[in-house]
Amino acid sequence: MTPTSLSQYDCIFFDFDGVIADSVDAKITAFGALYDEFGSEVRQAVEDYQRAVPGETRFDKIPRFHRDLLNINLTKEEVLHWCDKLSSIVLDEVVKTELLPDVPEILFMLTRRGIPAHIVSGTPHDELQIIVDRKGLGPFFRTARGAPEKKASIVDDIMHTAGLGADQCLFVGDAMTDYNCAVECEMAFLGRVTPSMNPFPQGTRVVSQLGEYFLAEETEQARSQTTRSKAA
Repeated sequence: MTPTSLSQYDCIFFDFDGVIADSVDAKITAFGALYDEFGSEVRQAVEDYQRAVPGETRFDKIPRFHRDLLNINLTKEEVLHWCDKLSSIVLDEVVKTELLPDVPEILFMLTRRGIPAHIVSGTPHDELQIIVDRKGLGPFFRTARGAPEKKASIVDDIMHTAGLGADQCLFVGDAMTDYNCAVECEMAFLGRVTPSMNPFPQGTRVVSQLGEYFLAEETEQARSQTTRSKAA
């Protein structure tokens, strides 16, 4: 569904990497470092996949990388071990990343207008809590939830708890996992894209900076007030 005016929504769901924080490259580098011991070709294949499918959880990616690139089938315990290794590499790097342009203004605006915001991420839940806390983002989000719980399950639970209908909600993401979540939950979707990466179906509403959508109403109001002041 194509998003309408922001005033139509009572709840906003945000992915984290590449939407709130400029952390996509940090994740790519971390995944590459995790597989560095297996050689440059494996590392490059891992980084290429992470670049192409940024929103997929590591609980799915790591067993796939081992199976497809190394011919190794990991047990559940081994998957958790490799996920922990990745967390030790990536955590500090993600915390150090900057928020994307317009994000601070958007978060203050949503708080001022009383519009609840939630983070729904493929990052492991416990790791996400540390990142959100260390970046000082906690006051701006009602919840921040991550893997291994699936995004659609998280969104459905929040909507049910808050008594919200899908038409009252907007999902903002940068990957097809986010788009598919919005489709599954039957809600509007806004894609955040870069000049080199637009993975979404034709007709999807996208922006390069979130302020193009979230701050448009306030920008237009400010322009109107300026025009009226000059006319007076």
